[in-house]
Amino acid sequence: MLDGTFQAAYPLARRAAQVRATAAVRSGAVPSFDCEDLEQEGLTACWRALPHYDPNRAALRTFVEVVVAARFASLGRARRCRPRLQPLGYDQYRAADGWARGIELRSDVQRVLDGLPADDRQLALALIEHTPTEASGLIGIARSTVYERIRNIRVAFVEAGFRPQGAHTS
Repeated sequence: MLDGTFQAAYPLARRAAQVRATAAVRSGAVPSFDCEDLEQEGLTACWRALPHYDPNRAALRTFVEVVVAARFASLGRARRCRPRLQPLGYDQYRAADGWARGIELRSDVQRVLDGLPADDRQLALALIEHTPTEASGLIGIARSTVYERIRNIRVAFVEAGFRPQGAHTS
């Protein structure tokens, strides 16, 4: 039954998607090179919605047109929304401001943390916001164990090229 519905719905869905996509291009809401993409969005929406089609509630043509119209309306709303990612203003973010160095530092620290054993990594992350005594209580280990693991963590950071504050290389 569903296979026959798919075959009957395809020409209806294709026509509904073509008509709506062409209208969107003619109205200037969508650039002409997006017309085929819109048609595919309409067809895909129909294909996904077709298993929910109930012939007792509406004719197949009506169902298909409502699905295509709803998908196009959703796409239209998404186009009007503010973009989630704003383009960078390269003047605003110069390396001299420390912005790029901050990103490099975070990635270097993450690389060191990724190389630590799971227990040491858990402790290092806990120590970002807690004292060694608080971290020992959170993790459930002795405070002396915390200090032993801090030594291991410190060695990993020094081997990665991080120096303790005030240390100078000669």
